[in-house]
Amino acid sequence: MLSTNQQSSTRMLSEKSRKVLAIRDEVFAEWEKHVRSLIPGADEVSHPVLLDTLPLFYGNIAEALSPGFDRENAASDSTAATGHGSERARTTDYKAVEIVHEYQLLRDALLEVSRRHGIVFTEEEARILESSFDQAIRDAIEEFTALQRAFRERVAASLTHDMRSPLSVIISGAELLLATDPGKSEKIVRKILDNGLRLEQMFKEQLDALSQTSAQAAPLSLSSVDALRLAKEVGEHVNGTTQARCEVGGDEVVGWWDERALRRALENLALNAVKYGDGKLVRINVTQTHGRVIVSVHNCGNPIPDEQRKDIFEYLNRGEESGKIGWGIGLPFVQEVAKRHGGTVVLDSSEQAGTTFTLDIPVDGREFNDAGRPGMDC
Repeated sequence: MLSTNQQSSTRMLSEKSRKVLAIRDEVFAEWEKHVRSLIPGADEVSHPVLLDTLPLFYGNIAEALSPGFDRENAASDSTAATGHGSERARTTDYKAVEIVHEYQLLRDALLEVSRRHGIVFTEEEARILESSFDQAIRDAIEEFTALQRAFRERVAASLTHDMRSPLSVIISGAELLLATDPGKSEKIVRKILDNGLRLEQMFKEQLDALSQTSAQAAPLSLSSVDALRLAKEVGEHVNGTTQARCEVGGDEVVGWWDERALRRALENLALNAVKYGDGKLVRINVTQTHGRVIVSVHNCGNPIPDEQRKDIFEYLNRGEESGKIGWGIGLPFVQEVAKRHGGTVVLDSSEQAGTTFTLDIPVDGREFNDAGRPGMDC
């Protein structure tokens, strides 16, 4: 069951939800065909990148349609749609309207394939579907625009800070030139020229960055890694260094990732699960779908409040848990590792299901990195 809480099984779903889940691959095949033909640039995006967190969102739809699940709609208690908007900003040349369009196409594909299989939705189920897609669109667009804005703000900060030093040298050099004997002018003029050229190159680089519509992921030190083996090693580390019990399960998934970065990210998630899980069982699960590896870390502690979810991946955001230091650097680092692998981290937290953080990244990370450049500093 590939929903964002990673805890449910098909036995817990209603009969109609099981039918909806059974047609998932057919729905995504229909959706992908239309997306590649109707959305500019989508035909150049690889299959795993195109789908990103949408299969998890689809699993949430099946849960939301089941009366036994405490999920108001497919986007509630989950950051799957937020992750989708983030990935679109970072890995594609999409515009905001195209994100809206692809969600509309997914809704249409679901309804069309359901019709072909004789699945009829009640008025209440239709309302849940409408609410799911409406909220997902809002969440995805909010994150997409926020990331674009943050990227441009960082560029603006660089313009005002990094370029100040060479400009200061140019100004002071020119002032000295006016007050210096002609015989001493050549060295000063050379300094002015060198720093002027340096400033010119910096402006060129910044203007190139401003012309891009997506942030470029830094290269990683990639190698062939077995995600299940790595998860088991992290589980052993947790069991050996804490009083909590960590169980690891799932499928063997071998892909191309930065092992050191991925290990640190998974350790952060597992140790956070111990810290906020009130000493209960922590579960790590590894699976894959559509060329993406799904590594989830679950605990049964208190759910993360709605007001904290929006900022939980921000640096220096430590939450409000009394006596517990956290949420400051670990989770932002995990999100950064996921982003640099072309993926994202999805949060699902509710009273009924507990809290699950899911690393959702392409199996083959090589397309996001230049092997000739150094890896990230982990």
